[in-house]
Amino acid sequence: MNSDNLIKVMLIASILMVIALFMDAAYLFAVSFPFLVIAWMAAGALKNEKIGNGYKWSLVSVLAIWLVGFLAMLSIDTTATPDVYIGGFPLATAIMVYFVWGLPFFTGTYAFGHFFETDCISKEELEEFEEYVKNQTDLGSSSEVAEEGTTTTA
Repeated sequence: MNSDNLIKVMLIASILMVIALFMDAAYLFAVSFPFLVIAWMAAGALKNEKIGNGYKWSLVSVLAIWLVGFLAMLSIDTTATPDVYIGGFPLATAIMVYFVWGLPFFTGTYAFGHFFETDCISKEELEEFEEYVKNQTDLGSSSEVAEEGTTTTA
């Protein structure tokens, strides 16, 4: 998927969210919001117009978690006194805290750490960066030596 397609997904999802707000369509909002955020995150994960396999897995898993979590919360009657509590929270809140917020933290962190070298920066790019930093450090050291060795006369 390239950046142009991701921008189209973000635009369509944003329009659907606005429509959902004006029509009080919670299910439409619950479905369009995850697509907007995932498209936004995918745009940030693009490298040479591609998303690495690790990030694809991460983004798809977060999308699935959010869709299931949001739709599950909407299916719960939150107007009645809660019968079920998990970790001290009513069921819908527990789904939000533990499933919608917590689970993507672990899947995203795992994917970022595990696939960093293949999806973010290659070994060659890392070596090039290290060489650049070394050269910058060497330039800084030589200019400091030059400044210390100069004298001014009045």
